[in-house]
Amino acid sequence: VPLRRNPRRAIIQNIFQGSYVIVLVILEQIRFTLDRPDIRVARRNLAKNTVFPLPKRVYNNFKGKKQEFISLINNSLQRYRDQKLCVEEFGLYISLDDSDRKSILLLEKWIRTLKSMGIVKFCLSICSKQSSGLIHLPSVVFEVAEPLQDLHVEKFTSDQKSYQRTVLSKHPKEVRLQKVYIEDDNFRMIIASCPSVETLFVRACEGLRNIEANNLVHLNKFIFSPYKVPLAEEELCSIEINPPSLKSIDVTYGNLRFERGVDFCNLSELHITGVELSWDNLSSCKLPSLERLIIVGRLRSKEINLFVDAPKITYFAYSGDFILSISFATTTSKEWISVIGLTMHPNGVPSSWLHKLKELLDSLSQSKVSLRISISREYQMNDDIIQENINLIQENCCDKYFVVERLSLSCHLCSYSSLLNGVFSICRPRKICLSGLMNSETMAIECVWNFLMQRESGEQGDQCRKFWERDLEEVSMEIIGKNREGWHSITLSELLNHQEIGSSIRFTLKWSNGAI
Repeated sequence: VPLRRNPRRAIIQNIFQGSYVIVLVILEQIRFTLDRPDIRVARRNLAKNTVFPLPKRVYNNFKGKKQEFISLINNSLQRYRDQKLCVEEFGLYISLDDSDRKSILLLEKWIRTLKSMGIVKFCLSICSKQSSGLIHLPSVVFEVAEPLQDLHVEKFTSDQKSYQRTVLSKHPKEVRLQKVYIEDDNFRMIIASCPSVETLFVRACEGLRNIEANNLVHLNKFIFSPYKVPLAEEELCSIEINPPSLKSIDVTYGNLRFERGVDFCNLSELHITGVELSWDNLSSCKLPSLERLIIVGRLRSKEINLFVDAPKITYFAYSGDFILSISFATTTSKEWISVIGLTMHPNGVPSSWLHKLKELLDSLSQSKVSLRISISREYQMNDDIIQENINLIQENCCDKYFVVERLSLSCHLCSYSSLLNGVFSICRPRKICLSGLMNSETMAIECVWNFLMQRESGEQGDQCRKFWERDLEEVSMEIIGKNREGWHSITLSELLNHQEIGSSIRFTLKWSNGAI
């Protein structure tokens, strides 16, 4: 856990039940400074004997000395009470298990003591890392509902009465629920009691079917992932989240329900994975601040038609097993990046896939594009299908081709020539990398090298080659070692004798200026 410098904070850290306990105490009229592992105390307007002396090198002094640490905190809190000092802030990170009754009692004691001392801000992170199941959350957690500002709960469940106590709290700014069993009614109760929440994490929570967070007008960051990866026929958790205050949304396997025409005026990042979504509704949304848009496949819909009105976009990424249709409004970004990853299966390669890919690349012409194409090793590209695609493209032939900064390929060894012929019919890559090669790496590199250099051997290529080989002026092969000190040229014969493990190979292509 990173410790930030704070001139009014004393930090005490120790091993407690196999995990760290961090206590942060801010006292009125006392100034604390943290200097590396040393804690130095400057007392102001108070006699020296009014506050317990903090030891130097607290981390080393108490590591593995649980009882000494507990005694110090107990004595310290008692002295604060005797001096009638108000504890403004208390933060605790703790691990509990059902069998650890003493620790639960200690937690109850500390929380109730802090409550009696008029605590202003309470931050709690409580998890159960040792247990394989869910542990019952101690109800005492909610007895300081009013000052509770940050709550992180992992691998717990609780009862209705405990959740009802959160209604007393109005100040939590961060709520993190992870591996928690919670049903819709109890979740709604927590949301209703936390109108000031700014960060909401819901990860791997069983029992949750609906999330509605439209009333969280201060919400900045929302993250959701389900209890398990759902099967194709399983219903996804419904998520309604439209506050204009949102800056970041990250949803995995959820039914994301955006209202039509919403103005997400502050949203800078949208990351969606495997979602069910009305793409028409998203297309109608205004995204004036959006900088990063990431769409990851295994989506419920197998067709995406999306318009993105995001003038400040700087990064777009898509990864999936079908080619989406997307268009961007005019952007104000001078340079932005697009990363496209396509995975094709034997039964999922349409006859018009190259034409659809060309349309996608054309829609990204304002950006610098990296393209990755992976085709199942069980599937060998059909030259007839490639030729059909090329014929379709050549019907609307143009003299200029789209430039791809980096092309990564992964396919059956026999498919490289067909795949490259197809890709070269729609774009001109500057770099080509081969991925997922394993034992066939050298053979694949040699195969691609011979294909690219074939024209120099005097052989006449097939009909597909004539559309690109006249534009290819120069080809070189480069290598970078595992120490990543820089790329340098290498010949095929040198590569065959290369022994270093962990090196990477790429091809650099120079195209004629008239073709790009």
